Amino acid sequence: MKKFFIAALLTVAVAGSAFAADVAKLSSKVKNNFDAQFSGAQNIEWAVRDTYTKFTFLLDDQKVEAFYSADGELIATSRKSEFNKLPLAAIQQIKKQYASYKVEETIEFDQDGDRSYYVSLADGNKKKILQVSLYGNVTLYQGAKK
Repeated sequence: MKKFFIAALLTVAVAGSAFAADVAKLSSKVKNNFDAQFSGAQNIEWAVRDTYTKFTFLLDDQKVEAFYSADGELIATSRKSEFNKLPLAAIQQIKKQYASYKVEETIEFDQDGDRSYYVSLADGNKKKILQVSLYGNVTLYQGAKK
């Protein structure tokens, strides 16, 4: 029992020191802006990158991601959406043009008030990512496999 307790304590200490190192990288301005903009957020995790900080959290029982610049400005947010929530014209076009593909995931992405959707499709080994505008325009996402 004593060995188990020591092992558990070491695990917590190692995880705690890794977390503390990441906390030191998190700018107070970024953290304060996040706290002000997403005051009801729960289960908050973050990752500091060279050019941005990404927060992953639950808000009203929905998983959300928020991206902040090093200056503490909100760059963008994303969250899962449902395919049937897309504009009707987009749904019809995707079903017609990609009839053999299965919808794997739909993401709502909001950057500077400009909302768009990304739809991940798969047909066996073939995968596509489509970008859908708020007005229902559908384009193949640049950089996605054709």
